[in-house]
Amino acid sequence: MEPETIILLQMLASLTLYCVLGGADFGAGIWEFNTAFQASEKERQLIHRAIGPVWEANHVWLIFLLVLTANGFPTAFAALSRALWLPLWLALVGIVFRGAAFAFRSHAAEAPRQQQLWEIVFAVASTAAPFFLGASVGAVASGKLAVTSEGRFDADFLTGWLSPLPIFTAFFAVGMCAYLAAFYLTREAAQIGDHESIALWRQRSLTAGIWMQILALVGLVLVAIESPRLWEGFRLRSWPLVVAALICGVFSLWAVGRSKFTWAVFAAAATVATVLWGWGAAQYPALIPPTVTVESAKAPDTVLWAMIWGTGAGVLIVAPSLGYLLMTFKRANQHRRGHTERSTT
Repeated sequence: MEPETIILLQMLASLTLYCVLGGADFGAGIWEFNTAFQASEKERQLIHRAIGPVWEANHVWLIFLLVLTANGFPTAFAALSRALWLPLWLALVGIVFRGAAFAFRSHAAEAPRQQQLWEIVFAVASTAAPFFLGASVGAVASGKLAVTSEGRFDADFLTGWLSPLPIFTAFFAVGMCAYLAAFYLTREAAQIGDHESIALWRQRSLTAGIWMQILALVGLVLVAIESPRLWEGFRLRSWPLVVAALICGVFSLWAVGRSKFTWAVFAAAATVATVLWGWGAAQYPALIPPTVTVESAKAPDTVLWAMIWGTGAGVLIVAPSLGYLLMTFKRANQHRRGHTERSTT
């Protein structure tokens, strides 16, 4: 396998992990935004208990993606940095403020007004970050960025991502995060035996899942209209992944309806993963269609192989660390739950 292909697969894997894990964290704040900041304290406690162990750790996958793109395909990275600096900067602002709000909220327990302010900041920032990241992805997928094959950008900084397909993908990304969060939080509620929360989040899972199925079909129609080149890739190469995404999405709804919450979580994650890999397969071999391709943007093979071995070693360190982090916090939560149950009896 060519080194650039391996780097592309690593990039897609990093993006998938960021969306499946970090996207659920964003989705928790999006649900707070959707409820007009009227969520109960029980809902908020469930959300913060669920995302507390990895509320910023999941950004490591975004860092992997940026490093791989910058060093593996420097021409594409430079072009995207010029063409999409505004939505990417706004996404970064959302990520920073979301993290700050999550931290400061926990230290404002005795100041209700401050706590409410940080909850609003957390919800708005959690919604803004995937919105602008989704708009950036849509701008690339549309094939309408005014980028030359050498990586120059000769247009303004608005028209490239303020068009129908990028705006749609922005909302789709927000919905995807809410969809994941609803399924994850249903399982979290089941693990602590909170039947009231199970009923609430199961209903939200079903609602979000149905809406995302509808939006996915609308998205395919919009791709066919707005980006014929990408539609051709879906039609010729990505259709098995489109079918797989549909099957996984339907299965996630069936599983959560039958209270098979672990299966529902895996199916929801698989739905998002197949959507992302379907997009990647449909767009290949273009990185920024139609001008910047894998071949024209790649770094020398010696650099690519060094990155492959370096990132492989990095994953061997990061993945077990995140797993141990989750295991430690989940065990602590279960211990606290057991202690509380014994105290009440």
